[in-house]
Amino acid sequence: MNYIIGQLVGILVTVTVIIIQQLKKRTQILWASVLANILGALNVLLLDGFGSGVTVNFVAIAQILIALWHEKKNTTESTLEKIIFFVLYVGVGIMSYTSPLDILAILAAVFYMVAMLQKKEQNIRLCLLANMTSWTIYHGILRSTGIFAQLAGICSSLIALFRYRNKN
Repeated sequence: MNYIIGQLVGILVTVTVIIIQQLKKRTQILWASVLANILGALNVLLLDGFGSGVTVNFVAIAQILIALWHEKKNTTESTLEKIIFFVLYVGVGIMSYTSPLDILAILAAVFYMVAMLQKKEQNIRLCLLANMTSWTIYHGILRSTGIFAQLAGICSSLIALFRYRNKN
């Protein structure tokens, strides 16, 4: 039963990721990313159990909420915050390491960290492209419908990169 529910959640992640890539404003991207990370953690938890693929999603949620706070206050992330999140992603990933597959989740998390620190939407999309590539391999090995979220996200990201490009 967990398998079927996990696969259905993977489909919900797919829909969310497609929407994220087409959002124009940074705040919209961040809020939709909170939802995607919650669903992504649930998808992996149901299919693979508690490991780095789950824990890095929770760190991502915390980072997004901090980024939203900074957005509201019109401030930027400090160097200390960047270092703390890097340590959290890698540390939590290593502490919840269960298999070599978790290396991909940790790598994806680092790309995600960099994405959430970007101010320009196009830079966010580029970093998320690297993030989604790591997750695509992860979900492919896991045989999760979450792979469709990543593939759709990659396609959607490429479309958005073209759609919102600067015409200089």
